[in-house]
Amino acid sequence: MNRFAIREIWRYPVKSMAGERLDGCAVTADGLLGDRCWALRDEERACIADARKLPAMLDIHVRYARPPEPTVPRGRSAGVELRLPGAESGPVVSDDPAVHDVLSAHLGRKVTLWPLLSAQEDRAHYVRAWPEDVERYLKDLFGVADLAEMPDLSALPPEVAEYQTMPGTYFDAYPVHLVTTGELAALARAEPPPPDVDSRRFRPNLLLEGPAAPDWVGRRVRIGSAVLRVEADCPRCVMVSQPQQGLPAARGLLRTVHRDFGHQVGLYASVERPGRVECTDVAEVEDAEEE
Repeated sequence: MNRFAIREIWRYPVKSMAGERLDGCAVTADGLLGDRCWALRDEERACIADARKLPAMLDIHVRYARPPEPTVPRGRSAGVELRLPGAESGPVVSDDPAVHDVLSAHLGRKVTLWPLLSAQEDRAHYVRAWPEDVERYLKDLFGVADLAEMPDLSALPPEVAEYQTMPGTYFDAYPVHLVTTGELAALARAEPPPPDVDSRRFRPNLLLEGPAAPDWVGRRVRIGSAVLRVEADCPRCVMVSQPQQGLPAARGLLRTVHRDFGHQVGLYASVERPGRVECTDVAEVEDAEEE
């Protein structure tokens, strides 16, 4: 069993908006309590929006008006307060009828704010909107000159081709995302060194004091009373390059990830046993022979 300290815990109440750094959080079967329970819908593209197309989302700070409760179904998400950069009137709240217009004016695009909807009754809400020029879209998304240079996506759920997020959730693939300090340090040492290798660019739920190349896929990670199972490496896209929260645009960072790290930084995990994690906990990663 390998043991690693927890450096940071993050949740993101609204998909693609700034995260909340926490000292501790309950972990449910659906990930960290309150994580990505809201999202914007791009009404022009008729799909769930994200910061790949609307990078200004990353500078919107969000917090829950009241702490989310584990006994409340995710579809009845606790209300959030959204603080827009430069807004002098204070935060706008999710139950304000004007919230859609305020966000649309800020982002320069017609958007609406949505809680989670049922995967069975509202599956169309999650459908992916492919553009006419799919090849151009994919090359721009992954920052590559040719489709042959794209990351390998075969380890991700097959639904990613059909849905913007996993139906019934606002997760791209799996509910928990892990990044290690070793990965960030290795990126910072790359030549030429990319600018601002900051954990916020990679949007982890848990930043662990771990190795530069964690070979953990298929292994269990015990943290506090929770048990995670690492499902896949995380392929990176243009999101890591976007300017946000005082960090400048960093196209060189994405090039480094693709060239030197096989397109992958971080790990996706599912929840085998709900529990609670604290920054004072230690993550225990099972050895390969324990699998």
